[in-house]
Amino acid sequence: MDVIPAARAAKWMVGDRLSTVLHLGDGGLAYELAEQGHDVTVLGDDVDQVRNPDLTYIRSSGDRLPLRSGTFDVVITPFFEESPAALAEYARVLVPGGLLSSMSRRYDDSIPWMRRLRAITGDRDAPEPAVDTFSASGLFGPPDVETFNAWEELDLPHLVRFAEQTRRASVPESALGAVHDLWREYATGAAKLRLRHETRCVRAVVDKSALASEPDPPDAILLSLD
Repeated sequence: MDVIPAARAAKWMVGDRLSTVLHLGDGGLAYELAEQGHDVTVLGDDVDQVRNPDLTYIRSSGDRLPLRSGTFDVVITPFFEESPAALAEYARVLVPGGLLSSMSRRYDDSIPWMRRLRAITGDRDAPEPAVDTFSASGLFGPPDVETFNAWEELDLPHLVRFAEQTRRASVPESALGAVHDLWREYATGAAKLRLRHETRCVRAVVDKSALASEPDPPDAILLSLD
């Protein structure tokens, strides 16, 4: 697979220095950042196992983060549209000058096999998000935006994994059996299928002066930054 654009996008989201990163949700970006040398904590209600001993894992749900204030250089959220309570929590756990980052990805549906895969997994493209979502809270400065375009080459195992990651919750896992039929139809004479995508990244600097002073939650976890 072509991992260079993914690595460039990940580096842009955290800046030019090694950082302590809070990644909300157990996603592939967290592991890319860990490979780049960042100190990554994965937090979410989907955390059910330690997949990599180099990362810290915390299972938690709700907007209130069980973490001490001023702990992270970067918070990465998978959603542009966040509640005011969630944004306030991200601002609280960031250090002064820290970054809140997010990304979205769109795939090229002009590719015939991609349209077929969409029919199998369901269409998950969200509307294009407004870039001022973070700054509208008053807790973050004007956002920077960067777009990365790339091609990836998928063999069958990576195609299956991609289908699993993009499957709508309403689509049963059994439907993914059709991915093998898709592979046999479109990968004839080729070892891989080519996928084009656009990754749009947004980052904004926290403004701690706009944050109301609140005590840490009673179950806050103090993470070592050594």
